[in-house]
Amino acid sequence: MEGKKPGFGTASVRACFEKIKADMTVRDIINTCVLFAMFVFYSLTFFVPKFYGYTEKYVGVFVFLLLAVIAAVNTDPVRKLRSKDVDFIVLLLLAAITVINIIITDSGYGCFFVMADFALVWYLSGEMKFKEWQFRLFGILYIAMILYWFFGVYTWMFADYTSFAMNTNTAATFTLFSMLCVFTYLADIYKRHRIAGLFITMALVKCFQISLYHRSRGAFIMLLAFFVLYFLVPKKMWSRKWFYHCVCILATFGSLAFVALYVWLGTTGINFRMPFFYKNIFSGREAIWLEFWQLFSARPLTGIGTNVTITSFFEFNVHNAMYNILVIHGVIVFALMIFLMMRGWKRVGGGIATDGTKRCAVAALFAVCFESFTDVDLIWVNYSLNVFFLLLALNMNTSPDRSSSGPE
Repeated sequence: MEGKKPGFGTASVRACFEKIKADMTVRDIINTCVLFAMFVFYSLTFFVPKFYGYTEKYVGVFVFLLLAVIAAVNTDPVRKLRSKDVDFIVLLLLAAITVINIIITDSGYGCFFVMADFALVWYLSGEMKFKEWQFRLFGILYIAMILYWFFGVYTWMFADYTSFAMNTNTAATFTLFSMLCVFTYLADIYKRHRIAGLFITMALVKCFQISLYHRSRGAFIMLLAFFVLYFLVPKKMWSRKWFYHCVCILATFGSLAFVALYVWLGTTGINFRMPFFYKNIFSGREAIWLEFWQLFSARPLTGIGTNVTITSFFEFNVHNAMYNILVIHGVIVFALMIFLMMRGWKRVGGGIATDGTKRCAVAALFAVCFESFTDVDLIWVNYSLNVFFLLLALNMNTSPDRSSSGPE
């Protein structure tokens, strides 16, 4: 019948697979296999507590090797150097200076992989061509994973509130971070099938319930930031260059400003218990951040490394992603990483106002940045896949031309 919409019959599915097959290259197959390996590792990390225990020390190396494979098949180092590609040169400088600083500070080598993996994710997201069939494949995988998490793993891991098999704050953050990837895929489906809006609404309600059930401040901040940026900020605002740049600056340098303000407020003696959560507004981070600043002040160029014992907390944890990069690796590495991030934001800024998928992905990524004002989830290696997926979604169908000026 004329004007009839295509259905989901056998012929339609066959045509879809034929189109994917015709568009698929060897490079696409390698990229997909590597990303799938990262996805399996990510799922097992949170689904199987023993797997996390066995692999915790080596996850940085594992992710680095997989990202190195993607780099090998998607970039030409010789051509990059000959053409004086700024981003590639900055990436090399960042890696080299990170190693030098580790030697000078006698730091643990694990922090190199944290920094290198984070930098590679930002760089490779602009180099690797992420096609729609790959985006949809991993969108489906994320949905399958989160469904199994809710109806399979969750039923036994959190059956007894007094004996959880996983840190409750981590469980809520994992749920929210994974759901942000699901939301991005559902936002793409919403363009063609409005029913996806119902699933997004149901998922938002569930995420709200999870963040309160586990009393996770980080997960709640992530959800609130995403809701404001994606649902409340008008679409037209994303086309305003000044607005987009302000959000980018707030998501990066704002993290450091938050540390300074929080520490200062902590010295005033003001405090109160937050509703729905079990902690006071000032519950120790101000002391941790102040001690890290005192240590960093003695070594601003090289950073303090990780071979340091702090007295304000029982473990070495900076509890702030951008502050972590600054105090551990120093101002030079921090500046180089900021450069890569800003180049990444600039490259993808142009289509956000008109593309619902990109707008959802950028809102999700900014939400993680804001949540990481009080934690390190943005740079935690275990979450590398999520950051990579969101960045690839932002770069999908975007020209690799690095001279992109972003939104007007």
